[in-house]
Amino acid sequence: MKKLVIFVAFITCLFSVSCTRKNGTTQLTNSGQHTEITQIETNETTSASNLVIQSDNIQELDLSLTENDVYLKYKKTFSYNNEYILPNGKKIIEDKNLYIEDLSGNRELLIEVSEEETEKYVVFWDIIDNDRFCYYIVNHETTDGSGIYNTKTGEDFRICACKDHSAYVPKIIADNYLYFTRGFINTFKGFGKLNLETYEFIEIDCYPLLDNNIYYWGEPDISPDGTKAAVYRVVSKASKPNEINEYQVAIYSLSEEKILKTYDFVSENDYINQQLVYYSENQVYLYASQYGNDPKDFLYIINIQDL
Repeated sequence: MKKLVIFVAFITCLFSVSCTRKNGTTQLTNSGQHTEITQIETNETTSASNLVIQSDNIQELDLSLTENDVYLKYKKTFSYNNEYILPNGKKIIEDKNLYIEDLSGNRELLIEVSEEETEKYVVFWDIIDNDRFCYYIVNHETTDGSGIYNTKTGEDFRICACKDHSAYVPKIIADNYLYFTRGFINTFKGFGKLNLETYEFIEIDCYPLLDNNIYYWGEPDISPDGTKAAVYRVVSKASKPNEINEYQVAIYSLSEEKILKTYDFVSENDYINQQLVYYSENQVYLYASQYGNDPKDFLYIINIQDL
C-alpha cells in the first residue's frame, strides 16, 4: 500500500446540525434479509439466459419468475433530487448543489458547483457520524471527486479527481475506514481507503487486477467488512458473429492485495448490462440483462464462503 497526498479544502460555516447514518433517514429503510442459497453445484450449465456458467458454486435465477421477485430489491438504482430527513428533523436536499433546511424552511448552501457546469451536480452518499456525511460530484458520465462535510465546523475535506481524470467513489464504511473505488467511465483504476480519524488516505495495490488486455470493466463492489472486493471484467469480445465473449468476476483481497478466485462465464451475445452487489460475506450477486425484443433479467448468485 502507498499513501497519497489528498487536497483538503476547509470551508467555514455558521451553523450546526446533528446527524445519524443514512439508514436513519427517510431515503433508506431496512427491507429485511432473506436466506442465502447454499445448494449450489452448477458447472458449465446453460439456459435461456445470456451467460453460460463455467465455474462451480454459482446459482442462476430467472428474475421474471414471481418466486424470485425478492431478489430485485437488492439491485441498486440511482435517483436524484432527493431529500434526506435527519433525526433532528432537518433535511439535506439534493438540487444540483447540496443544501440543509431547518424546521422553519430556511435553507443553507453546503456544497456548491458552478451554474455554468450544467452536467455537474452533487450527490449525497451517506452519514458518517453525528456531524459528518460523505458526498460525491457527478460530471456527465463520470465522477469528479468526492468529499466529507462536517456540519458542525463547516469543514469540507475534498478528494479531487486524479490527473488521468479518474476519481474515487465512496462504497462502504468499515472499521473506521471509508472505502473507495477508483475509475473513469468503463475503466477500473483501483481501490483506496480513508482513515476517518486522521484523514490519511491509502491507495490499495491492485496491480494483480489491472490486466491491460481486459476489454471492459464494470463497477466493482466491496464486502461489508471491507476486506474483499468483487470486480466484473469483460475478458474478451467476439470480433465476428457467433464467436464467444468471455466474462469474469474476480474476488480480490484488499488486505492481502491478491486475487482470491475468479468465476467465469461465456456468451455469444455482444454485450451484457451487468451489476455487481457484494450481498454478504458469503455471496456476491451478478445481475445481467438481455437485449432484444423480449429481454430477460437474470441473477447469478456466487457462493464464496470458502474463500
